[in-house]
Amino acid sequence: MRPGWKHGDLGIGLFIGDEGGYTSVATAVALLVSISLVFTVTSVEWTVSRSADVQPVADACAMAGQNTIAAYYTVAQVLDACVLSMGLTGIAVMGVGLVTAAIPGAQPVSAKAVSIGSDILSARQTFARNAASGLRRVEKALPFAIIANSASCVTANAESGTSLVGVALPFPLESHSDFSALDSFVSGDEVAESAERLQDATRHAEEAKQRADEARERAWRADCVDEPSCLRSRAASLAGLNEFMNPDYPIVELWNFGVPIERSRVYYSERLAQEVPQGSDMESVTDSAARAAYYEYALLEVNGAWYFERPDGSVSLHVPHLVRNTDELRGTWLYGDPRWPCTEEEDGRTLHSVWWCSGATGPDSGTDSVAAVDAGAVRLCDACRMNAGDLGRVASISTVATNGYEHYWQIIVEAAEDYERARNEQADAEREMREIADEGRNAFERALEQLRVPRPRICPPGANGCVSVVWRSSGTTVPSELTEAFLSGSELPAGAAVSAAALAPDDATDGNDLLSHFFDGIGGSEAGWTPLGNVTGLWGRLLVSYGNGFEGLSESVGSFFDGMDGLFGGTVGSWMRDRIMELVRSLGLQPADMRMRKPALVHTSKVLRSVGLEPTGKVRRLVQALPSHGSPLEIAHALGCWVWDEREGHEFTLVELPIPGTSVSIPLTIDLTRL
Repeated sequence: MRPGWKHGDLGIGLFIGDEGGYTSVATAVALLVSISLVFTVTSVEWTVSRSADVQPVADACAMAGQNTIAAYYTVAQVLDACVLSMGLTGIAVMGVGLVTAAIPGAQPVSAKAVSIGSDILSARQTFARNAASGLRRVEKALPFAIIANSASCVTANAESGTSLVGVALPFPLESHSDFSALDSFVSGDEVAESAERLQDATRHAEEAKQRADEARERAWRADCVDEPSCLRSRAASLAGLNEFMNPDYPIVELWNFGVPIERSRVYYSERLAQEVPQGSDMESVTDSAARAAYYEYALLEVNGAWYFERPDGSVSLHVPHLVRNTDELRGTWLYGDPRWPCTEEEDGRTLHSVWWCSGATGPDSGTDSVAAVDAGAVRLCDACRMNAGDLGRVASISTVATNGYEHYWQIIVEAAEDYERARNEQADAEREMREIADEGRNAFERALEQLRVPRPRICPPGANGCVSVVWRSSGTTVPSELTEAFLSGSELPAGAAVSAAALAPDDATDGNDLLSHFFDGIGGSEAGWTPLGNVTGLWGRLLVSYGNGFEGLSESVGSFFDGMDGLFGGTVGSWMRDRIMELVRSLGLQPADMRMRKPALVHTSKVLRSVGLEPTGKVRRLVQALPSHGSPLEIAHALGCWVWDEREGHEFTLVELPIPGTSVSIPLTIDLTRL
């Protein structure tokens, strides 16, 4: 700088003094520029911040659309759980009817179980059909609900002074759900028919058993109970049999028909060995000979008796009738037995009771039968008068008199015939029961197979996700209260944002809790069927076990059967119970995924590609087509999503739920505005 030079010579004297320092003007300008820069940066930052605010709104919009779909999934799964559990309950109760049909005395319980099980299956069919129809109605209205819900979210997130429009579009737009599994037919008719036939067979078996038991007790009393006497006491008195040869059986359960057979063998053997005339006159001698002949005949008859039981429960029993009078004697081998001595007398060949008969004066003429006397082939001895009447009188006196051995034997013989007939009828009925039980088990298995169909395919509009498009129109003025002295007024430019959301299972949730709360809300309306335990309780356990598959099923049905253990014993019913539980355990129902579905933000390309759309071009077209104003439906139509308001009112009854085991039916309503 040359000597004498001044700042004013360069035009900057206003800002720098001659001494080289800043002037007041320089300081003022610096302050003004700094303040202008500060407010300019603030304005830019506000503009950038407000421009980005549209993205969170788009995110919330997409999430709002998916929230609607998540609510629908919950409704659909609850209804599916109701349908499946009702089918299982109906089949299980009919299984109880099938089991109890084979239990003596439980036929009324069986008939009640079959009736209730059939009613439950019938109600399940109606409920499933109506539930499928109701879900289709909801899915028809679902696109509108998604658009309305998401548009409402956009409106709610618009700040004062900001104009936002936008909706979430469901992909796919059309429903691809398949509810045919819900409407699948589950029939218990075969099980009901088998149960009815089994009831009849069991009733016949029980009636035959009662007759057999009555006959057995009647024979036991004749053998062992003095009323006024019995076979045992007469054997002791008449033949002097000791307790070893003549045992007592104080209760009928320890006794069988082999006891009187063996007792009679010993008795007639002893009576034959002990028989002697009671006097020396020919009448006494003839009576003794007749008794000896009768005892020999009776001993041969009872030696030919038998009694044994077969593994199938039938019996083979032969307790022979002994003659009771002369007429019956003529039908036996004793009548024609040539055992009586004969002599040639002056009047002809004569039959005697013994060789030493006083009327036997002629030469020996061999032997003959009492039948020969009746036929006139031999003469009746005038001394002993031995004939068929003497033999018949021995049997008649002992059979008619209540102190006669044969009197009680005859009761046993008649009871044995009744017992054999009844036991064999019982065995036939029980064989028929087993055959019907096998048929019933197969029918039960076929009924269970009807429940093994795949679960419904739930694919409503928006199942793949929702893509939201939100537009912020221009015209929003940048706040200038503090900057108008430094900056001219400006407006926020228009802008758009897109986002997408899809449903994802939440591993931290257990949907069975939802079913438990659902059952708590509808249970307790009316007590279940008490003779078989709480049918409503069984349905509740099966409902809550929907997400556990066959393990929860078999546990619930098993506990239901265990509650009736008092009915089961060593019967066909017990066998059938085990077979049915094997079938239930082998049913193999897969557990349903009951995790709650919650919306999660995803890339728009994931949703668009899932329905075959090219992401970049589709997003550009959506943004370009988005209008600056209009109703949610108008906005959706502008975006190419042709949706109509399909609602039949905001609230309607989705389906009426019949509570198994009761006469109660509860309407399940749905509020589309809340959905």
